[in-house]
Amino acid sequence: MKNNYPELFQFFGCYFHQDWMCESSEPDGVIRSFVSESVPQSIEAVKKEIASLLNMNFSEEELRGFLMDDMPCNYCYWLDWESADAWLSHILEILSSDNVDFDER
Repeated sequence: MKNNYPELFQFFGCYFHQDWMCESSEPDGVIRSFVSESVPQSIEAVKKEIASLLNMNFSEEELRGFLMDDMPCNYCYWLDWESADAWLSHILEILSSDNVDFDER
């Protein structure tokens, strides 16, 4: 399934790698780093892939397996979030927020 989500694979591999806590003390800081370092097309592609993944209505077990096994994600979201759906929806919300102003780049 990871081949269907190349931008998400890149996002997790580059920003939620095993040393992500060296980059920021909080996951939202990591997401903001992605936004500040990425071109609008990359952000839109990640948003599209997250939305597509959420629309698949996977069970929590399936989604956790996908994120932790198929994606190079090293953030244990379940320690902070009730579900993978909730965390991915939160990422999507940050990426879709009015604070993401592409014109300022």
